[in-house]
Amino acid sequence: MRWMPALGWRPSDFWSASLVEFFVAIEGHAEMNGADKASDGVDPDEYEALKRRYG
Repeated sequence: MRWMPALGWRPSDFWSASLVEFFVAIEGHAEMNGADKASDGVDPDEYEALKRRYG
């Protein structure tokens, strides 16, 4: 489990955590390291430009 050292968790921390605690820790770690929130996707103008360019 390569992510445990990144979170600073020991195996006992992992096994005693709830799913909510685990996912909050993963999201916090990602945010702290510069991960962006999920985007809303491609806007309609960009989509049309991509369709024209790539078919």
